[in-house]
Amino acid sequence: MDLAKIEALSRSWLDAKQNESSWRETRVAIENEILEITGAKPEGSETHTAGDFKITVTGKMTRTLDADLWESVKDSIPENLRPVTYNPSLDLKGLRYLQNNEPEIYAIAAKAIEMKPAKTAIAIKEA
Repeated sequence: MDLAKIEALSRSWLDAKQNESSWRETRVAIENEILEITGAKPEGSETHTAGDFKITVTGKMTRTLDADLWESVKDSIPENLRPVTYNPSLDLKGLRYLQNNEPEIYAIAAKAIEMKPAKTAIAIKEA
């Protein structure tokens, strides 16, 4: 293993990370200045033209469901008008339990689960 090369790459990585952070802060500051001029809808997009530039400003809302509260009000809403769907999702902790402790059951469940490698993370800090 070439430790000198890893050290040099680590320095470059930390420098790039710092630049990335600085550039992100600059970009966000510019975005805020643009928003002061254009304004923004709470939801939806508006397009503005300034010289050679087309600027689309999109307002977004994040919505989350309080499942317990929903359970207490859902029967007051006709079933065909309920704006909530239930989708199966993977319980990773439970899956790992099966994999480590119940291999026969895991083998059955694994037929319905697609696994593929994700991006490997690297964290570097100066000593």
